[in-house]
Amino acid sequence: MTRAKSFKRAVRARMEKTGERYTTARAQVLAKLGYRTREATAGSGYPFQPGVCGDTGAVRNWLAALSVRATGSADPLSEAMLTGLAGGVGFLYIVFEYTGTPPLLSVLTRFDSAADRFALGAVERLGLELDSLQTTSAKKARAALDAAIDAGSPALCVVDALALARTDPPSAMLGTAPTLVAVVGREGDDLLIDKGSSDPALIHADVFAAARAAFKKAKHHMVTAAPGHGHGDLSAAIEAAVADCARRYTESPYKGFASNFGLAGMEKWARLLVDRKDAKGWPTLFPEGARAGLALRRTYQGLEHELTPPHAGRGLYAEFLREAAPLTGNDRLAAAARAFDAAAERWRTISASIAECDVPAIRSGCEMLDTYAELLDAQAAEAERDELRGRLEAATGECELTRDDALELYASLRGQLLAAIEAERAAHAALLAAGEVQR
Repeated sequence: MTRAKSFKRAVRARMEKTGERYTTARAQVLAKLGYRTREATAGSGYPFQPGVCGDTGAVRNWLAALSVRATGSADPLSEAMLTGLAGGVGFLYIVFEYTGTPPLLSVLTRFDSAADRFALGAVERLGLELDSLQTTSAKKARAALDAAIDAGSPALCVVDALALARTDPPSAMLGTAPTLVAVVGREGDDLLIDKGSSDPALIHADVFAAARAAFKKAKHHMVTAAPGHGHGDLSAAIEAAVADCARRYTESPYKGFASNFGLAGMEKWARLLVDRKDAKGWPTLFPEGARAGLALRRTYQGLEHELTPPHAGRGLYAEFLREAAPLTGNDRLAAAARAFDAAAERWRTISASIAECDVPAIRSGCEMLDTYAELLDAQAAEAERDELRGRLEAATGECELTRDDALELYASLRGQLLAAIEAERAAHAALLAAGEVQR
């Protein structure tokens, strides 16, 4: 049995026992198995372990292969620690509107909404001796990767996830889904790729080169590091990361988008859910039917699947804070962890209310998102994933939610969101209090 099938079976068993949804059960299985019990290799000496998120999971494995360890410990750095060092959590509410297509809602809950930069932020904050290459030359990029593989040095590479996963991705979407993977070896013409999944992926070198080139902004970004070198002051790195996370709650990383990020973004969302006069309000943008169904499903996707650990990532961030407290000698980080646990429960309530609502198309759509996550874990064939995507699109079009019922759902969702905002304010205050101790 492959590791992917074994892992999937363990997650399924927990789901049947607890009634948890796939992402929640998956995260709990990962937490309880423990790192060393899963330090199996693919004959390469490289520790493959599934991640809660693919990018942070791949980086965690990459650091473990380089023998980077937590201060005073023989254990590798945890994914929770890396997530926290990357900045942890954040919030972005945004709706994209293009002629000829329905408005597309995005709710993103990590510190950095740029998927290629998030995990690299943790690596850079660790203070390792890194060799970073960016070039517009595909030939030079490929030669550098070949040299790293020949030297036995695993390399982190920015790629376009769609180009990596599909043989013929839609041209309009190509280059819009950056992510971070680790290249750890070669088997013939194929590269051995760590995507943070249960098993390594074998991808033809030409396909991988095309995936690197597809996200042009990254300029074939590749990072390597010599093994055996320790990280810098971990306590100082934690303190800086916590301060950055607290700041992101009230400061936008981009000019002109202050109302979309952090607490302001949450409050904007709560207002727009029920504002019938604002053209950007949900009663106007997502009045009924397919548009309403898509908005609600995208909310669930943003809180549970899209570039996030379960429940808007607040539970995993709480785990980071619990690990950070003894490393820094700052007990207020443990208090902040409890506040983020409470926030996680509020976000879980929101996503559960959507996934378990009495609208068949929405409920089945959320179930299919969970199933798609299972297919990714199992590294299912492209045809199987495409078939599920087709059914998901069909379910969206079949949503028969009436305007009155949609408004009722939005009002209920707003009440839950206001409770989540209150919990987020408490969590933010706890981070600020921990920062006062650090200073």
